[in-house]
Amino acid sequence: MSEFTSSAEAFRIARERASVAAAFEANTLHMAVFDAREAGMSVREAAVALSVPKSTVARHWREGHQCTQPVPIWGSASAWREAHAVVWAHNPRELADDWVPYEWHDEADRRTVKRRHRGVAVLCRDEAATTDARDEGGELI
Repeated sequence: MSEFTSSAEAFRIARERASVAAAFEANTLHMAVFDAREAGMSVREAAVALSVPKSTVARHWREGHQCTQPVPIWGSASAWREAHAVVWAHNPRELADDWVPYEWHDEADRRTVKRRHRGVAVLCRDEAATTDARDEGGELI
């Protein structure tokens, strides 16, 4: 293998991992700030614990905050699963969920990255629609 071919392959692998790592970092930062808020920590305590600026924590702290998530353009499903295994190795519950939230499609001259959905929620605004409470025998309560 020529030196260029070897270094070009190393660059592709590094770019793929960096792309996935940036997406994981953004997702887990948002999750950590949410968990810190739920645990009753202050913005300052969370910033110190996460080693990030207070302004970063404050931005994520707001209720309903939705930041633009980096899209792992150069990623792949295998790189996502590998990163997931490394990032969540300490937490068996999170580690068990190896769902990949993106699909990568390569075409002749372009790459498409599509966000996958976990499912669809159907909400009904009809006030007449209610759920019936039934006992173990199936009788209405």
